[in-house]
Amino acid sequence: MKMTKVEKVWFILVVLFYVLYNLPGVPPYYEAVPTMIHALLTVVPLWIIVYVGLARVYKTYKLKDDEENKEEQEG
Repeated sequence: MKMTKVEKVWFILVVLFYVLYNLPGVPPYYEAVPTMIHALLTVVPLWIIVYVGLARVYKTYKLKDDEENKEEQEG
């Protein structure tokens, strides 16, 4: 299965922000203000990117209806 352009961009952004979130020593330990700034610059965009990307991907690949799946399984 090939990845669409939207999926590639989404994947790259998620990996980028995940790596930025997990940099060792950033923010400095036991300091509240840098921790909040780091969270605003990495965690919040990561959540937004994930949920917006999921919505975009679900628009591309429609989920099958449960009734159709039941009919296919029965007969």
